[in-house]
This record gives sequence, C-alpha cells and structure tokens, in this order.
Amino acid sequence: MKYFWTFLFTCVVPILASAQNEVTFESTLAVEYFNHLFTGLKADINEDWKGYKLPQDSQGFKITSLNGIVKNQSLHIGLGLSYARLAQINGALGFVDLRFDFSRKRFAPYLYLNPGYSHFWNQYEGGTGSFNWENGLGARYRIRNKSSILASLGLAFMQQSSTFMTTKIGYTF
Repeated sequence: MKYFWTFLFTCVVPILASAQNEVTFESTLAVEYFNHLFTGLKADINEDWKGYKLPQDSQGFKITSLNGIVKNQSLHIGLGLSYARLAQINGALGFVDLRFDFSRKRFAPYLYLNPGYSHFWNQYEGGTGSFNWENGLGARYRIRNKSSILASLGLAFMQQSSTFMTTKIGYTF
C-alpha cells in the first residue's frame, strides 16, 4: 500500500496537474451562409416522390452554438447544435466539431470537420433526416487569451447528397 501512495503522488498527480493546464473549455457562436452547388443523387421518381429533400439552387443560413475542450491550444473537440433555414424550410443539426489550428500564434489557419445528423421539416410528412458532413479551411484571429474571431469557407453534404458551399464567421469565448 505504501508503494501505491508513493506512485500516486510522484507520477499521477503531476500528470493530472499538467493536463489540467493544457485542456481548457471554450464556446463558440457562429453564423453561416450556405449556397447550393449541386445534388449528386439523381431521383428515382415513383408515386411517393415529392421532390428533392432540399430545393435546388437555394440559399440559406445557420446559427450555431459549439461547446467543447481545447487541447494544447491547437486541437478543438466539441459538440454543436444548429438552427438552419433554407428556402423557407427549417432544420436542426447536431454534430461533432473537430478543429485543428496549424499555429499557436495570434493569427492562425485551421482545418475543421463536422460529422453529424441533420433534420429538415420539408414537404415530406414529419420531415427528413440524414447524415451530415461539413469540412473546410478557415482563419482564426485571437483577440484575447480565450477570445477569437473565426472565418471559414467549406463544403457541406446533407439531405440526399445535396452539396453546399459554406461561409462562416464566429466568435469564440
């Protein structure tokens, strides 16, 4: 038992103390504009078909809240929820937010991936849900120690293989 306490205080406690300094919590609010590029899936029209799940050549916006942790000021892992509005169709998205900053400097480029689920209340009864994937590149400008402004361009894939170009601006605190 004596060796257990010696091990605990000489190895585990310093590791936990350093990990606590390297991991921080952050929240982000973002507004995103997205524009339909193309639909990769050709419709197989039958008697139940009521049109594409999202309108072709449409534009919309999303309001997003992200919450998660930051490891070593570079790796951001969190969960996000979004309200989306596209051509007068409301939607909700839930996703995992993965972001990697390429630098710890005040101005840094980053890469992000957002796999998740989207549900839009469209012309189908009860709406439609599907896998959602968004990825892109952006730039972060740190204002203070924990506050940053984010801007990015990306691609989003959702709802029957619809592809959208996204432009996002956010504030991290």
